[in-house]
Amino acid sequence: MQEILRRYARLVIEIQLKLQRGDALSINTEHSTMSFARMLATMACESTLQTVSIVETNHGKVAQVVEFDPVEKRIKRPPVTGYVMCHLIDLDSAPYSTDEKVSSIPGEVGKLGTYGLLSDPVFLDRRIAVPWANIPLPGPLWAMQLLGKAASEEDMWALFAKIYRLEDDHGLKFWLDQANLLQYRKQSLSKKGKLTLTIKGNGCDLQTTIADKTKWTGGDSSVSSGRTFMQILPMQHVHASLDSTLTEGSFKSLRPFLLLGKLVEEASFTIEKGKVVSYSAKQGKEALDAYFAVDEGASVVSGLSLADNDTIESRYLTQAIHPHFNRESTTSLVLGGFSLNTLTEQSTDEEIDASNLGRSLVRLDIPIGDDSLTIQATDEQKVQIQVMDEGIFDL
Repeated sequence: MQEILRRYARLVIEIQLKLQRGDALSINTEHSTMSFARMLATMACESTLQTVSIVETNHGKVAQVVEFDPVEKRIKRPPVTGYVMCHLIDLDSAPYSTDEKVSSIPGEVGKLGTYGLLSDPVFLDRRIAVPWANIPLPGPLWAMQLLGKAASEEDMWALFAKIYRLEDDHGLKFWLDQANLLQYRKQSLSKKGKLTLTIKGNGCDLQTTIADKTKWTGGDSSVSSGRTFMQILPMQHVHASLDSTLTEGSFKSLRPFLLLGKLVEEASFTIEKGKVVSYSAKQGKEALDAYFAVDEGASVVSGLSLADNDTIESRYLTQAIHPHFNRESTTSLVLGGFSLNTLTEQSTDEEIDASNLGRSLVRLDIPIGDDSLTIQATDEQKVQIQVMDEGIFDL
């Protein structure tokens, strides 16, 4: 386990945050992930030659701030050249399956946040000022949801190491190559402009349109200086916002997913003029009822996230149980609020409304990908492009 954690810390420092000499790193953590925070801080000092701060929080309030200094005397340290942040996430802090009744939850914003359902707040002047990342750490509850109640700690770390390519030191390079691949895909799709998409597969027959004046996102991010970093790992998807009035057809969820602590299986949806007009589920319909009761925008088809269906994530994350991983395991259709990162030139609420972007307090990813999924795009000049075939990118 310690060797996996060491490689994970290297992955965060060298690949995800790309720490440089002079960077001042701040690590936000809960008490349960404090041990890894200390390891990460100690190793980060060696890269930055700067003090690393650990901010321990308890239910959102600062409990303590601990500083780690490099071995170099202060006079020999480089000047601070920038600031970097990361947030450690205890995967076991998610509620997963619960016996709680869901009927009262739609009016409780705090509860919706706990279940990972809140959509992006629409702050149009928001800009990424510093590199930052969310860093998850596994726990037994997370492992049991995926591997069964008999899952051991060894099983848990083996699964986590496989997903993050931590089985040897050579795995770190995978994510640099993956960032380049996703950069190519999102740029290629964005250059094609406003696309109409025909999506067909097992239980899926949809036609939808990319929202006007938006771009595809995914992969790594950058700050104004051009410095790149990776907000989350693993990363497999590219994402687009859809015109909230132009989706027609039907689809099914092809993997179980957790919603408000309830497992939803074999859910089916009918879409007219961009909205869910009817739905059913073999299991968990009461959770869907509660979700759609939040607000009118919860039923709007707002986005599409595309991910290959032949990846390690697709094979091992067979249930959508934690929002950190859901878009990385397979292609998903998104209901509710749109993704702020897809905006291009919009600077007012009126311009957002002109692009027909989905607005809601909540957002839900529904897995629709498998090896039968095909997606064909048609641009504004009526040129057709094959985007996915048999669940795999053609780009």
